[in-house]
Formats: sequence, C-alpha cells, structure tokens
Amino acid sequence: MPNEVAQIAQAIRADDIFLLTAHVNPDGDAVGSIAAMAWMLTGLGKKPIIFLESGIPSYLEWVELPGKVITTAEELAVCEPDRIIVMDCGDAQRSGKIMTEFLEHTTAPVVNIDHHLNNPMFGDINLVEITSSSTGELVADVLDELGVPYEGFLGEGLYLAISSDTGRFAFNSTTARAHDIASKIISAGLKPGDFNERLDSGWSLNKINLWAELFANIEIALNGKVAYLTLPKALFERTGTIYSDVELIINYLRKIENVDVAMTVRETESGSKVSLRSHGAVNVQKMAASLGGGGHKNAAGINLDLPLKKTVETLLATIAQNLVLNEA
Repeated sequence: MPNEVAQIAQAIRADDIFLLTAHVNPDGDAVGSIAAMAWMLTGLGKKPIIFLESGIPSYLEWVELPGKVITTAEELAVCEPDRIIVMDCGDAQRSGKIMTEFLEHTTAPVVNIDHHLNNPMFGDINLVEITSSSTGELVADVLDELGVPYEGFLGEGLYLAISSDTGRFAFNSTTARAHDIASKIISAGLKPGDFNERLDSGWSLNKINLWAELFANIEIALNGKVAYLTLPKALFERTGTIYSDVELIINYLRKIENVDVAMTVRETESGSKVSLRSHGAVNVQKMAASLGGGGHKNAAGINLDLPLKKTVETLLATIAQNLVLNEA
C-alpha cells in the first residue's frame, strides 16, 4: 500500500470539512470518484463540499450525491475547507479557471489523486499512479485503508468511475484490481444491468438525430488511418443539444476498420478542444503533449487557441508525423 494512501486516510480522520473537485467537463471517472469520496466522507461524519466548474453533465445527472454541486466563484469564495481533494486532474489547471485561482490563494492543504501521465505533483499529498485503471481505483485504495465498504451510492459511484475509464472493462488499461473492486461492489448489492440502463437510457430524440447527422459526416484522412469529426458551436445550437450529448461518439470512430487514431475537434469560447483515441502501440498522449496537452497512451486531449479548421490541420500534421515515427 503506497504511503500516500495512509497519509490521505490520516488526513481524512483528522479534518472535518473537505472541498472536492475534478476536471472541467467531468467524465464518469471524475463524477464517480467525487460521488464515492463524498459519500465516504458523509458516512464518517465529515462535511464534503463539491465544486465542479462546468457542473454535472446531463448524461450523469442520475448519479446520487450527498449534497448540491456548486459551480460559481461566489459560492467557492465563502468555502473554508480544512483540506481540498482534487481528483482526476492531470494538472491543477484542469480543474478550471475558478478553482485554479482558488488553489493559488488558499492555505488549505491539497490532496492530488490522479492516474494521468506527467502529473506535476501539485498537491501536498500526491497519490498519482499511472498504472491504475482510473482515479476511482485509487479512491478505492483510500476506502480500504479507512475500512469503508463499497455499499450503496458510494459503491455505485466507484463502479461508475472504474467502468467509465476502462470502457466497461474492455480497455487494456483494465487491471485485475479493477475487476476485484467491481466484484466487491456487485457483492455489496449493485446490479450491473440496472446500472447500465441508467447510464445508457434517456437519450432525447434531438440527441439521436445529432448522432445520425454526425455519423453521416465522419471525415477520413491520412490514407484511412484517421477518422474525425468537427463540432462547431452552431451545430449544438441548431440541433438543440449540448456537447455532453455527443462526448462518447469518439469511441465509435475508433471502431472503424483500419483507423489508428480517432479525433473530435470541438469549438470553444477560446478556440478548440481536441479529443484523441487510439489502439495498441499508437501513442496519442505523445501527440497531445507535443501541442501542450496530455492524458494517457490511448486517450488524450488538447486545448488550442485556434479556430476549428486550423486546429484540424495542425492535428493532422502532428498525427501524420507520429504515425510515421510509430511505423519506423
């Protein structure tokens, strides 16, 4: 058991008020880790405060939390936590502009729990394990140290975290430990069928039509090695949808025959946000890092201050160079 796990457990025993946060546009690992940690703290008689700058995505609104999620600088400013726990953030800035500024001025010690490559260890305690399948897997280590069972809404959050970042236990990042944790959660009462129905159901007709439109407009580049979609803001305005409605479509691009790299490029207020996925030996984390991004070997992201067209051109050039290197 890493020494950091014991340190975090001791901090949880000693402190009372905890500010919990994760990256902007949180995915299942981020939201699930937040939920598991929040329920654990509540069960121990502690007070969790949850801050997520972009809120909970619509497809995860069914996740039960022991309190409301705060999202604004005004709400955050009146918080006086004994300790801050930042989860699933490859660096402090991934938590968003508001939280980054709060971290720069707070005197509260910071716990950094993460599994991304090149994490700069920005916490006072850093539980960073890149071999872990998910941040949820690391949260489970803390639960074990505290003797907390994987029950109820806590177990559901933990299952969401781990299943999300392993592609429902399908990715090579899936560890034996991930399966062991899932087994214990199921033994404690979680029903995988009911869980997956909550995760997968509730699609609006607008969302269905959006996916149909996007599937009809997939772009193929670099001799069939890259599949990508561009996602302008006007697309969501026209179809009455939001980005979280289409966030997972990149996993389907990766399924196309002979495609090595899947990419979505979304227009943002300040430029473009790129998501990259790959198979096997193709390392998109290195591609992202060369442009200031980060992530994992087969799943990475980048924010660029460029318009959509220029972002696509830049990424295709970078991918082309790296695919040649991979084949050398």
